[in-house]
Amino acid sequence: MSREQHWDVASYALGVLDEVDSERFEEHLATCWVCAGELESFLPVVDSLAEVNGGHLAVTEQVDKDGALLGRVLTAVGDDRRRVRRRRVLSLAAGVVLIALIGGLALFAGARWVADPRVVAGPSASAPPDGSPAVGPGVPHSATDPTTGVHADLAVDSRPFGTRISFALSKLNGPATCRLVVLTRDGAAEVVSSWRVPPEGYGTAERPEPLRLQSATSSALEDVRAVQVQVIEPDGETSPLVTIPV
Repeated sequence: MSREQHWDVASYALGVLDEVDSERFEEHLATCWVCAGELESFLPVVDSLAEVNGGHLAVTEQVDKDGALLGRVLTAVGDDRRRVRRRRVLSLAAGVVLIALIGGLALFAGARWVADPRVVAGPSASAPPDGSPAVGPGVPHSATDPTTGVHADLAVDSRPFGTRISFALSKLNGPATCRLVVLTRDGAAEVVSSWRVPPEGYGTAERPEPLRLQSATSSALEDVRAVQVQVIEPDGETSPLVTIPV
């Protein structure tokens, strides 16, 4: 944007503009960072002019052959008008900064929301009956395998596409490759997801945070008998780590 497209910042800072032009400039200032920065640079000059004794300048004007310019300056830097102008300038500048900060925070929050894939329990999530933390919306269930020690918190939610499954696993040691299997009432088994467990595991002393995942199956909720976490051995064989009845 060229300099000619901006309002006269200096005239506004000195208070030379009339009321109509001042309001037009303030509307422009609310959206123009260039003018806002330039206006801020004028504030020390306006403050310095405010310290000038108007009576002394008036005496100077009396001995000046052409006192027209000096008279306009005296009018422009009148104490009362300058104080009002400065308050308005600072308010407008603060408003521009506040709008920018709000916009930046909104973008930052949006980026965090998109970047974080973890399932967060919503208001509709119910806590499991044993007091374990909620893992997602739906009917809560939990189980701990007495042999492996793996603990699972589960929430199943009936959806138009089938069943949504939200779960958290702890006491899950690594390294390992695991998968989630849905066991239906007709005896079928459906693998719905798989993942790798790092050496420090999940919900362990090395990594206290449990593993939180979400998956889905086309089976209706009433057809699901249980959800089972299995470990895949190096030879391809599988064995159950924990089974959660539904």
